[in-house]
Amino acid sequence: MSLETIHILLNIIMIFAAMYLICIGAFTFGLWLKSDSHSVISTDNDIIRHFDRPKGVEKSHPIERDFSTSLNSARNDVSVLIAARNEEKNIEKLLQSLYNQSFNKAKFEVIIVDDHSTDDTFEVSKNFQVLHPEMNLKLLKAAGSGKKQAISQALHAAENEFVMVTDADCELPERWIETMVGYFMKNDLKMLLGPVLLSPANTLFEKLQVLEHLSLIASTAGSAAIGMPVMCNGANMMYDRKSALDVEKYRTDMRIASGDDMFLMEQFLRHYGSKSVSFLLDNQAIVKTKTMPTLKAFFRQRTRWTSKTKAYTNWKIIATALIVLMFNLSIVFFFVAGFFIKVFWVFYVLYVILKTLIDYPILRRITNFMHQQKLMKWMFPLEFIYPFYVVFTAFAGMFNNVKWK
Repeated sequence: MSLETIHILLNIIMIFAAMYLICIGAFTFGLWLKSDSHSVISTDNDIIRHFDRPKGVEKSHPIERDFSTSLNSARNDVSVLIAARNEEKNIEKLLQSLYNQSFNKAKFEVIIVDDHSTDDTFEVSKNFQVLHPEMNLKLLKAAGSGKKQAISQALHAAENEFVMVTDADCELPERWIETMVGYFMKNDLKMLLGPVLLSPANTLFEKLQVLEHLSLIASTAGSAAIGMPVMCNGANMMYDRKSALDVEKYRTDMRIASGDDMFLMEQFLRHYGSKSVSFLLDNQAIVKTKTMPTLKAFFRQRTRWTSKTKAYTNWKIIATALIVLMFNLSIVFFFVAGFFIKVFWVFYVLYVILKTLIDYPILRRITNFMHQQKLMKWMFPLEFIYPFYVVFTAFAGMFNNVKWK
């Protein structure tokens, strides 16, 4: 490799590094604009912490009384949609967390679509339905195949104005519905995204998973805060049902295994603009889902996530994905090239350090919010591994056929 070629490559890599710095810097700025303790009710002089008021304490402030009344109006009925496949070990915990919601049980319905499970997912759900008749739980057998078809079927079966979506292996905080609905109404949105935390984080493998996923949640929140949402997570979403039905006819992604969340968000952005989508950074809205038990399961999941990238149409989402991929590919290039030209290993280490410095502020912010500060000690080791993981899953997702479970 000639010196001229090396010089050109270094310049190209420096350009991608600068673009990565600008991109993550913008997301970091957006995340820091977010408060880690939202309230749905505020005045010019103070904040009335409606959701933090102890149970049994009477509402005294007139604004709070009015807002509480609006939360229980007919306009706020909610349908919670869940696609489930082979989740007999998890579905009861999810249903129990829905049963424990602070939101009035008469104001929300739960629709579970069983996507051709080969275990007792449907039977466990049915048993819960029998034991808890006061909860409006509807159980459907999937008419189509795959998560997207199941969610679409649930959407068409829903009877309420607002729709919330989560996964069958999730656990929800007690005020999840109340908090999400309050913020959604106050800000007059079409779609609301919420935080997702992987759990548990006992082994080193689990800790690295949680930290890596937190970086995605941080970018999701930060990008939405600056008016250019580029990611979302179907484990914690809320949107307007009528709007979702209106944009569904424009979707051409139903045959793609992944992306029930991302492609829907693309259509919301296209038809209603970036201001119609927001992110709620609130501890009462954190949904927990499980870490992957094995390395094979982890890569299968992440490959499925990246497989949808080639079908994106939103240029901001595409540009962000390319910038992240190319910067990480540059770091991998330095490592591989080091076997032929030793000085490239120096560049490899320097660029890992550069990436760490760029990523640190946004990761520090999100780990503080999620109360996962102890994971930050694993950040630097993860930065050495992360570029190889990104490149591998990106190319595996592009060229391999993947399916949901």
